[in-house]
Amino acid sequence: MKEQLLFVIDSLNIGGAEKSLVALLNMIDSSKYDVDLLLFKKGGELDKYLPHYINLLPQPEYFMYLNQRNAINKHFLLYKIKTSIALRINNFNNKPIHSEQVVYRSIQNILPTLEKKYDAAIAYSQGMPTYFVSNKVKANKKLAWINTDYINTLYHKEIDYQSYKNIDSIITVSNYTKESVSNTNEEYKGKVELILDIINPSTIIEMAKEDGGSEIDRSVIKLLTVGRLEKVKAYDKAIKAAKLLKDSNFKFKWYVIGDGAEKQNLEQMINQHDLDEEFILLGKKENPYPYIKACDIYIQTSAKEGFGLTVMEAKILKKAIVCTDFPTAKEIINHEIDGLIVEHDIKSIYQGIRRYLKNDVFKKSIENALERSKPYSSINQITKFYNLIERGDSN
Repeated sequence: MKEQLLFVIDSLNIGGAEKSLVALLNMIDSSKYDVDLLLFKKGGELDKYLPHYINLLPQPEYFMYLNQRNAINKHFLLYKIKTSIALRINNFNNKPIHSEQVVYRSIQNILPTLEKKYDAAIAYSQGMPTYFVSNKVKANKKLAWINTDYINTLYHKEIDYQSYKNIDSIITVSNYTKESVSNTNEEYKGKVELILDIINPSTIIEMAKEDGGSEIDRSVIKLLTVGRLEKVKAYDKAIKAAKLLKDSNFKFKWYVIGDGAEKQNLEQMINQHDLDEEFILLGKKENPYPYIKACDIYIQTSAKEGFGLTVMEAKILKKAIVCTDFPTAKEIINHEIDGLIVEHDIKSIYQGIRRYLKNDVFKKSIENALERSKPYSSINQITKFYNLIERGDSN
């Protein structure tokens, strides 16, 4: 009899965790496992890449209500108002907690417990998926992924402990995150595991051959960054570094793929720095890989990353890279061998890019090192996953 698995994630909008989950689901052995998937929001860009053997469960009613325009449900409306007020109060607290914790506290009583019992239930993200798997799912074994720099987030660790104490294995996606989570709570040390983000290089290489990138100006230097338009990605520093490039008379276009809460602020900043022709927000793209393939230099200015999946994808496509020294950078880039790791300040970002632009021999040496290296692949990580779910039942 096949083992019954459940995966839970917020949505399959484009993001590192989401791409990793889709890759894992496409590699899972469907002859051994029946797989259910629960999304709190459907209609993400990656939904269409789900394999046919995945059973997509209905959304919990409250999330379905939130995702429907003009839906009328007085009971749910009260909880929506309650949540909105709680979030506003949290914003004014001296020590605010993560919004996911506020939301879950507000709605936990109206979220149903799933009737089916699973052999293993997997929350593929911190926050709401973990709270749901911990408290609303019956399973012999429970796993929870942490794919962010958890120690430096607003998640209140004691609040989260109430959910993580019910989790059998906490999966981290980098050595840095594994160490930091292990040190968060003494009880976590025996159950924190490392499984790298699942990346299949052949899929990325094939998708890079698809149509895309018609907006890219091939006549100038092409810079690219991929990531959500959020403060943690430090696009303000990218824009200021672009201003230094322009003032140094470099002819370039810096393209950004992604969307998010900072879009309006970034557009204003681009205009203020007179970079409307040089720093271009392209919005979301279902397939960013043709754009990565077309660029000359890939740049990541993030303050922190759980792993740095897009940097690794740029490496797979043999691109010269400048990335800031976020905690996991040294796990991805060998400095001055297959890329550049720079400090987080604007001048260092500028100088890293400038080094490639002014020293073609150096840039070529980086590209040659990438060409000689075997494409990074973490498809073997699925064996670690199988081993975890096939250990003796814990609950």
